[in-house]
Amino acid sequence: MDATPAEIPAETPIRSGFFQPAEVHVFRLSPLGVLATSLILFVLVYGFYVLVAETTNGPGLFEFSETGQALLTRVAWIAFVLSLIFTAGIAFSETGRRLWEMEADDLSRALGETGRHAALDLQKGIPDAWRGRYLTAFLIGALAGLGFNAFMMLANGFSPLDYFNSVGLWFFIVSPFLYGIGFRAGVDVARESQTIKTLIRDHLTVDLFKLDALQVFGRIGLRAARTWMIMAAIILLFLINPNAPDQLFAADQLAMTIPVVGASVLGGLFLLASTLHPVHTKIQAAKRAELDRVHTEMQTMRDKALAGNAEAASALAGYTDYEIWVNNLPEWPVSAGITTRFSLYILLPVIPIIGSYVFENLADQLVSGGSL
Repeated sequence: MDATPAEIPAETPIRSGFFQPAEVHVFRLSPLGVLATSLILFVLVYGFYVLVAETTNGPGLFEFSETGQALLTRVAWIAFVLSLIFTAGIAFSETGRRLWEMEADDLSRALGETGRHAALDLQKGIPDAWRGRYLTAFLIGALAGLGFNAFMMLANGFSPLDYFNSVGLWFFIVSPFLYGIGFRAGVDVARESQTIKTLIRDHLTVDLFKLDALQVFGRIGLRAARTWMIMAAIILLFLINPNAPDQLFAADQLAMTIPVVGASVLGGLFLLASTLHPVHTKIQAAKRAELDRVHTEMQTMRDKALAGNAEAASALAGYTDYEIWVNNLPEWPVSAGITTRFSLYILLPVIPIIGSYVFENLADQLVSGGSL
């Protein structure tokens, strides 16, 4: 089962004892769906940058080369990427909530009656016990965002007046929210990892005849990883220099971009492993226990078969076939389709770089007749 966020119902109210991040309410109030609302949000955020750039001392949106060619300024490109990150961070809060709703029923069936209520609680929101940690992480991130602005002023020799009378005003307003959402995302990773591990440890009982039901954990882990891979792909856009089509990377951005991209990829892999590995361990344990039982029965049947008991000999053959079947059972809660999709998601972070390289070379071929 798979669906885009736009196909997932959004009617589930927030229950007592749970909360949702403030930005989720934007999507609840919007009649346009996740994608359209996210697009409008991006236009508003980057449009605000354009307004600031054109009504203050700049830098403006474009600069002109000696030949009169209009080029997007480097800072305008950075603001474009930051606007994408800001929009994606907000949208992921909503899509994450909706994806829990989509998988709640399958997850409750996989966990059985003992884990049913705990599984259904996941779609209700974030437990109030985490509210303080979420708020603290957001405030620390907001302070880091303000610190970033202070660093920019000191590093470039700007006075506060000069900084606020330039595009620095946009960074001053947006960066606290951007950093706050980023820091809060770290807490969210820890919470989701802890929650899913607890559910699996306390409630999951593996039935070797119903392993297909456990693929819900593969889907949950895959979607969590996909979110972080998409974010890594967006962050990699920092490495594209729109004013230097002959360069594949903007070398001055490597030191900042690569660690952040690495953290995003690791976040996705951590959530994937947190979901899949505990289930894998339980499947292995169930297979070992079943094989031990089968081997005990086979030993009993073997002794009887050697004594000439025909029924025991027939039963021994059946146990042998069953042993082979148990040994061949998959030990990971993933289907071939899930594995294929994850392999493709790994490529997401390199798409911006490859796409930029291909586009620039095609443009060079079409415009100037240069070689690819």
